[in-house]
Amino acid sequence: MKTIDRFAILCILAAAVTACGGQNDPDPVIPDDPTETRTLTFVLPGFTAGEGEVLPAGVKTAWAAGDQIVVHGEYAKDQVTVTLDAGDISGDGKTATKTVDGLRPYTREDCASVLYASYPASVADNLKHCFFYSKFSTTNAQLLAGCNSGDTFQMQNICGMITFQVEGDYEAYELSSPKKDALGYEFLQVKLTDNVSNYKQYLGEPILKIEGAMNGTIGSIYVPDGTVFRAGYTLKLKKGGKWIRILRTHDRMEVDRGTVLNLGDITDKIEEYEDPFDGDVRDIDTQGNANCYIVTAPGTYKFKAVVGNKATQYLEDVDKAEVLWETWNDLSEVTAGSVIASASYAEDFIVFRTPETLKPGNAVIAALGLDGSVLWSWHIWVPKTTIQTAAFGGALGNDAMDRNLGALVVTEAGSSPIDPLSYGMVYQWGRKDPFTGAGAFNKNTYATYTGEAEEVAAGKISIEESIAKPRLLGHIDNGDWTIDLDNNYWTQSDKTIYDPCPAGYRVPYNTAGGLWAADVSAQAGWGIDATNGWLKVGDAVFPIAGYRDDYSVGGITKVGVRTLYWFAKAASDTAGAGADLRQDKGTYKFGSAPKARLGSVRCVVE
Repeated sequence: MKTIDRFAILCILAAAVTACGGQNDPDPVIPDDPTETRTLTFVLPGFTAGEGEVLPAGVKTAWAAGDQIVVHGEYAKDQVTVTLDAGDISGDGKTATKTVDGLRPYTREDCASVLYASYPASVADNLKHCFFYSKFSTTNAQLLAGCNSGDTFQMQNICGMITFQVEGDYEAYELSSPKKDALGYEFLQVKLTDNVSNYKQYLGEPILKIEGAMNGTIGSIYVPDGTVFRAGYTLKLKKGGKWIRILRTHDRMEVDRGTVLNLGDITDKIEEYEDPFDGDVRDIDTQGNANCYIVTAPGTYKFKAVVGNKATQYLEDVDKAEVLWETWNDLSEVTAGSVIASASYAEDFIVFRTPETLKPGNAVIAALGLDGSVLWSWHIWVPKTTIQTAAFGGALGNDAMDRNLGALVVTEAGSSPIDPLSYGMVYQWGRKDPFTGAGAFNKNTYATYTGEAEEVAAGKISIEESIAKPRLLGHIDNGDWTIDLDNNYWTQSDKTIYDPCPAGYRVPYNTAGGLWAADVSAQAGWGIDATNGWLKVGDAVFPIAGYRDDYSVGGITKVGVRTLYWFAKAASDTAGAGADLRQDKGTYKFGSAPKARLGSVRCVVE
């Protein structure tokens, strides 16, 4: 397989922007050199079919009247679009010769070529200062590019072709792969000179699915040079505006430019397809992807099966999804399926359904691999009352949620006592997955749940184990829960993939006073009512929610006495930073706590 230069944007900047001007550069100064008139000949390249096969319909084997080719020298500004007439084309259609005015040849010492060509002109999207680069705005087309030798262009195929036949009046196809292989790119730029070995590709953002129209019973799909399907492909067929048939394979295959991969007649291989997105299925990740999604109305929802907040980092080899566990945030006996009725995986999406009547609570959905292991998991938060965002007078450094992460209601100052449903979930520092907090007012008993049981490891665990086993607590060992020393699980300039907050929010990171002060009790608006279980900073009210620190299953301590609110930054290799608020000690300060401790999170606006 040919090597692909995947430096992408970096290469474009280095080779195409520095050398070629860049798309956003001011218009280059065009020298006043006289233009030239030349009689140019364009030679079509051949496509290589498999042994014993003929080229499928759709492969361009002859020039046609109306074909348009872009020819350029140094600058795209003065490129010329050549439109072929019937009289320009040879009898066999393999060559076309045309007299072209307005050419500005570009001379370089390192190659003899002075003109460059791109076909079809409709998708040629050259940089302003383009030299010997041809840039295309699509990859699902028979793309041709060439450089001159004298007045002749021997055009080269830029893409390979996949073709198939199927009986039935299908309208469209969609091709994807279970490994999320790149099947195309938002743009493709190639470097061509008189030396064929200098051919290089510069690639834009990857495209993981290709959709196109059928040509009768023939489907023709073009992919860039070196496209690899590491574990087969999935091919869907549309009819009457709906996807109704599907073909799945698991064999590796690859396609190089200028070659045809014929999948043959697939009529007897396709199966009926039941579209999991047909009907009222709502996108819950329209505001962005995250490890937590908030549900406020009953229904069926879907979100991309991606890693944390990385919208294009899809999980590979997902077999199914399931509800891992559920809680009502109190001491009631939880009914399975009461918070989330069902969960499934379908074509890069997690699809879940709530009961017809919402039951406030929290649940975790996991995507499982072919071997049954957890590939990633997501927290579904069903609050009892509507979550609001408020400024809170700078108490948290940013605008913030009115409640703890996972809390079903707001903690209210003056309530006697507070509603224990305002405690919320608790987290080991740096982890994305929640564990249950206190389930009753001022009692050291954590909320009940149904589903997969919690476990406590004998010692530290790896970050991979924390993902594969979201119910496994890393035991305190020198303060940390993980063997992977990393102080940046939550602490980067941008929200990380391990951040447990919903889209638009993150773990607090701004230390401007308030809850993050050396002496929180000296801050404006400070107040505490230990009897009724709340404290406040400015207008922000917090439950004295305790924390989990003894690592026995079900253990939670200091409810109504102490509380810990995590901060995004680490205090040391073994401790996370946070607001450590202790009524029994009379100390209320921004300090540190063992990373293995489970504390509360109050999400702030990104």
